[in-house]
Amino acid sequence: MADSPAAAIHGRFGSTPPGHRPSRFRWWGALGGDLAWGATRPILARLHCPGTGPVFPSLSESGAVLVDVPFKVGALYHRRDEIHARFGGQRQGGISTPKDSPVVIMFTGEAGVTHGYHDFWDDDGVLHYFGEGQVGDMTYSGGNRAILRHDVEGKVLLLFQMMGKGQPYRFLGEFQLASQPYEKAGVPDTRGDLRKAIVFPLRPVLHEVTPFEATHVGEAANAELELGSTVTLRLGEVRKKQSLFRRRLIGVEKECRLTGVRDLRFLRASHIKPWAECGTAEERVDGHNGLLLTPTADLLFDRGWITFEDKGALVPSQLLPDDVAKRIGFSVRSGRRCGAFTQPQSHYLEYHRNKVFEKKLAQSDDPVATLMETLSSQPGYPGK
Repeated sequence: MADSPAAAIHGRFGSTPPGHRPSRFRWWGALGGDLAWGATRPILARLHCPGTGPVFPSLSESGAVLVDVPFKVGALYHRRDEIHARFGGQRQGGISTPKDSPVVIMFTGEAGVTHGYHDFWDDDGVLHYFGEGQVGDMTYSGGNRAILRHDVEGKVLLLFQMMGKGQPYRFLGEFQLASQPYEKAGVPDTRGDLRKAIVFPLRPVLHEVTPFEATHVGEAANAELELGSTVTLRLGEVRKKQSLFRRRLIGVEKECRLTGVRDLRFLRASHIKPWAECGTAEERVDGHNGLLLTPTADLLFDRGWITFEDKGALVPSQLLPDDVAKRIGFSVRSGRRCGAFTQPQSHYLEYHRNKVFEKKLAQSDDPVATLMETLSSQPGYPGK
């Protein structure tokens, strides 16, 4: 098979040669059943091409290789001791290409900005991932070639988020090319010189699933409730926008500012300006209009029991019972420093302070009783 970028693109997106195997087996169909979300699951990757011999030794009759990926979406892993110890590959750089494993390991995060990498999510839920190359025009070599040909060569793309120097990495899941890569001119390299960058549109394989705790909008509908097609379509659009909001949010916020929890499976994606009160669709999917909070912290923030100043000072309501404040499991001391916010976040926080903080409490006949009742149902509430 030709090795040129054009040939690889044609092989991935163009017509299928006679006798060519399907490009991908949906893991849930191929395995013949559902797996619990967050459980370790195998990933099926396609072989290179019939007639060339097996790329990997473990070959099933279907022509697929079973890849055991021991990572859970949203959880944290150390790059050297857990990621590369399992699959091998280069331990530095933004794209790692293990020689003897059917995976390509990609990393995203703010560290790439210094090299001109500005990964972003578009409105259709596609991640635009900048290729590697710190100086000069990017080329289809090394990690860029590996991403381009991942489906052709039977490798799956695994994406991790950088959390800071010396910190573990957050697993964001398996991805695949959504369309042809494109070139973007005028992107500064490490030295500040403008160059051409290669950008890969990537789509999450499990785009409809989220590791987050349930949120306020788009929660699972009652299974016994029969919904009309219009309502079902509307609910699907809401969930799609919620998913986009969450993905953009984790590029802005890394952890719960009140507890320090970073594992997405124990966090909620909380809007600062409530979803129902957003004036535009852009506000609803703006990652700066949100915080990552544990369920209890989310409850206090959403109901107006706490808020934040722009520079990160915590502001608790004077109505918050002392007993709750002592037993909540984290400090709600007035003036506690919780980290400065971005300028766009400050805009939304102003709304929260003026329209949500303590205002929602006034709408309840007995806000304290409501708070205590809700907290008692929280599985992690220390006072339970």
